[in-house]
Amino acid sequence: MKKKGQLWDTLIPWIIGIAVLILVILIYVLLDERGRGAIEFFKNLLRFGR
Repeated sequence: MKKKGQLWDTLIPWIIGIAVLILVILIYVLLDERGRGAIEFFKNLLRFGR
């Protein structure tokens, strides 16, 4: 019989992994829709405004 702590030891990394995956997908969607202007701004900033 498994102890209660063993269940949480295996479940918590899965929960964290799924949360990180959802966060990465959300950031990608937001950058794809609205962030193109911001990405161009940072590219120009790194090229010293050329």
